[in-house]
Amino acid sequence: MKKLIFITLALAGCGSDNKAKPDAPVVHEVDAAVDAPAGPDCFMGTPMTHDEIINACPDPGVTRIFKHPSLPLMNPDGTLPPLP
Repeated sequence: MKKLIFITLALAGCGSDNKAKPDAPVVHEVDAAVDAPAGPDCFMGTPMTHDEIINACPDPGVTRIFKHPSLPLMNPDGTLPPLP
């Protein structure tokens, strides 16, 4: 009998909360015009969220390194060949 009461109480506490916030804000992207200026490639300002921190602009004295590796197995359309 104690097992039945415990299971009933445990299942009663496993309800859904309709007031829960989503993990991330919804992103609404709008297509830019062909002649629109390119946006910044990093976040400018004081970063507060995880996305802003990892995309923050480096300090002026920091050297940025851009790598463009040559991948010999990559197909012309950017895909990789099937695994053997």
